[in-house]
Amino acid sequence: MNLSEKAMNASEKRILKLAIILFTIGLIVRYLPWGLPSIESFEVGEAIVVNSHVDSAHVDSIAVPNKIKETEKQAELVELNDSVTAERSVHHRKSKKKVVFPLNINMASAEDLCAIKGVGPKLAEKIIERRNAFGPYKNASDLKKVHGIGKKKLEMMLQSIIFD
Repeated sequence: MNLSEKAMNASEKRILKLAIILFTIGLIVRYLPWGLPSIESFEVGEAIVVNSHVDSAHVDSIAVPNKIKETEKQAELVELNDSVTAERSVHHRKSKKKVVFPLNINMASAEDLCAIKGVGPKLAEKIIERRNAFGPYKNASDLKKVHGIGKKKLEMMLQSIIFD
């Protein structure tokens, strides 16, 4: 074997150095006693309490009022949560109107038309405007005259609608 075959090239040396450095940093962070600072608690609108090295008398004077405040805030949040839950049970969400297919295109509201695949609120309004302006739709060619309805969209819609 040749000496040049045994030696590493420059890029391999850089990668090996980087791996050793990262491994060393990992060991330092993992096993040294000082570690990294951590946040013990965090409250929105309040001061952040960070784990720090202070005398025990100072910690007791800070920790006790904060603990009292925390339990008071938790009790308030529970009360607020209970009142919101009670309010929600009284006021139910509006349930979506069930649409029965096939849908009569000449009697359907904008909300009903939005239930058809490919029809959104704007297109539903255009369909209703044209129906009000020119009278009821008699066939698919009348519906195709609405701006925004092309051949593909019309084919999708015809599966869900009927004409009078």
